[in-house]
Amino acid sequence: MTMCILLRQCALISHAVLTSLILQLVFSVSSFAQNAAPEAKAGLQATSSNQIVAPMEVDHLIITPHEIKGKKLGEQLERRNDSHLSSIAATSLRIERQLSGKSHLLKLDRPVSIDEARALAAKLSTNTEVESVEPDLRMQAHAFMPNDPGYSGAPGQWHFMTPIGSNAGGADLPPAWEITLGNGTVDVAVLDTGYRPHSDLQAVLPGYDFVSSVAMANDGNGRDADASDPGDAVAANECGKGSVAARSSWHGTHVMGIIAALMNNGLYGAGIAPNVRIVPVRVLGKCGGYTSDIIDGMRWAAGLTVPGAPKNAYPARIINLSLGIAGTCSRAFQAAINDVNAAGAIVVVSNGNGGFNSVNQPANCAGTLAVTAHSVDGDSAAYANLGVQTLISAPGGGCGTLSRNCVEIYSSNGLGIYSLGNTGASRPASDSYSIKYGTSMAAPHVAGAIALMLSLNPSLSRDEVVSLLRASARTFSAGSACLLRANSGMCGAGILDVYAALTSIAPAIHISSVSQVVAPGALVNLDASAISPSGHPVTSYVWHASPSNKIPISVLNANTANASFVAPATGTYQFVVLVTDSSGATSNANASVRINSTPIVQSVTTRQVAAGSTLTLKLLATDADGDKPVFHAIALPDGATLSAVGVFKWAHASPMGIYTISVAASDQYGSGSAMSFTVEVPQGRQLSSGVSTSTSSGGGGAIDAEWLMAATGLLVVSRARRGRREH
Repeated sequence: MTMCILLRQCALISHAVLTSLILQLVFSVSSFAQNAAPEAKAGLQATSSNQIVAPMEVDHLIITPHEIKGKKLGEQLERRNDSHLSSIAATSLRIERQLSGKSHLLKLDRPVSIDEARALAAKLSTNTEVESVEPDLRMQAHAFMPNDPGYSGAPGQWHFMTPIGSNAGGADLPPAWEITLGNGTVDVAVLDTGYRPHSDLQAVLPGYDFVSSVAMANDGNGRDADASDPGDAVAANECGKGSVAARSSWHGTHVMGIIAALMNNGLYGAGIAPNVRIVPVRVLGKCGGYTSDIIDGMRWAAGLTVPGAPKNAYPARIINLSLGIAGTCSRAFQAAINDVNAAGAIVVVSNGNGGFNSVNQPANCAGTLAVTAHSVDGDSAAYANLGVQTLISAPGGGCGTLSRNCVEIYSSNGLGIYSLGNTGASRPASDSYSIKYGTSMAAPHVAGAIALMLSLNPSLSRDEVVSLLRASARTFSAGSACLLRANSGMCGAGILDVYAALTSIAPAIHISSVSQVVAPGALVNLDASAISPSGHPVTSYVWHASPSNKIPISVLNANTANASFVAPATGTYQFVVLVTDSSGATSNANASVRINSTPIVQSVTTRQVAAGSTLTLKLLATDADGDKPVFHAIALPDGATLSAVGVFKWAHASPMGIYTISVAASDQYGSGSAMSFTVEVPQGRQLSSGVSTSTSSGGGGAIDAEWLMAATGLLVVSRARRGRREH
């Protein structure tokens, strides 16, 4: 495997060798500083994964009553009457003590996560008597400082640190770690050389080895369920005529360590997202890896079916590819990226290390997040490929393009990327660390940043992640090659800033009734609550009616979380709430309100039917909104029925008497009205069998002639028989 000495003038391996033998790994040039970390030599033992910093728990809230509307609440707080607040929160709260000012301290019945505490605070804040509720957080001295010796020791993980002074290229992790260290629900697949079991890397899930060539796999077989790295050392000319000898790179372990090395365990360095999990997918062996193996590995990592391989039980949200080759995106790569994007995975790829103004494949494929690299001073790295497909630049180490008098090893601006390694020159040996340079190292910085973002808001889409990374990127340092006109648009949006990316995540809004159906003239409440994932307090709510509404709507208390309006006569109306937190991050959510008129059942006059006869009526209802009414029976005599379309039928009406029929009609929204009418089954002789009496909603209809003449005092007796009368 050929490795280039980080200069744009370095010689290139022949294209024929690359395309005929391997998909050349975009390996960064490595400089192994030591065989083992001094701490490991001193006998420090591996520690369990529970030494990752635990998420903060909260057991108290700080509540402040509204200055004007909260007098009653203030009195309850002073009397320590906590039943009202417990009812609102739907959980047990105890008023512990009064604080300075007008605030009080509430004790929860159990410790909860900070997200649960913020949700509880938001629920209490919906009460108009409350000015504010917020978790009682434990503060720590600034700034976050992991105790891992490799973090701040020489040469140190400058690439994670806050950009101050000469370190303009740091990714600004310390304040980001105060927001989140990631969580165990976000899985990152690393498609690389596999992994070495390492005392500083323990959140590794079951993976798979997709290297199909036995010679390249270097483990005695082809594809299998063992994703560990047996080493990829090569002899001179082994990867093609003119290729040089190289020791095992342990490249995959290094990449994984950048993302998820344990933190605060006293060993080696820290990872960007130490609480996330890694899915190792081995696709590279001796001399690199084939496209066919890599695309299978990509689909498997995303949870898709791959012939001959078991289904991945841990589909990854993020796939890191620190590899590639020169040339345009192949159809095979593009199809695989389309598939994994459709499955919900975000693909992060390194640009390549040739120092060209062109991006390698698969970074140049549509749908990837292409990453270039910069040096400690924020300048574009001399080896880094640039191109219009680039999304962002992340720390890769080495010398900047415009740097002068730069020596690659540990000079003021030649620092590399510190992460995990192994002492074995060929086969695995002891845990260690290593210093590497390259876009291979830049890509996992972005993958780790996205893992933190998804830990805060798992619902973020690929496009939303891209937008947040672009918007939060820092401007390149003065004098950087990326600011030259010739490179305009070639370096991406700027320098990765993880803290800025996290604080750019918009507040999550909950609207109590996203879609309401109300009656005309009703006072309609528009209630919202919001939590900022980054922990910044929400500072404002602004409700407004959509300009697309057919008539203007006046929103009452529009600049509060709980607005309202008076419903007009009819129509459907849209409303939007805009929420802003103290960092300036904003989000909005929509609510829809339909003003629904009630179907009105038309009245029916008293109906008469001879005992034993059938009465049929077609009931009608009108609806101002044009909704189709559905009829329901409230009270019917025995044997009577009412259909959904309003057909009332009483066959063989009996016994004689006066009956009150009650019916209702409603629309699809459940709104309706009722109506009652009377049916009389009069006393007198019953009609002979087979003679029926019917009426309609228009009134009238034949009735029993004998009963009619008797009722009117006539002495004439008549009987309907076979359609004619006899006198």
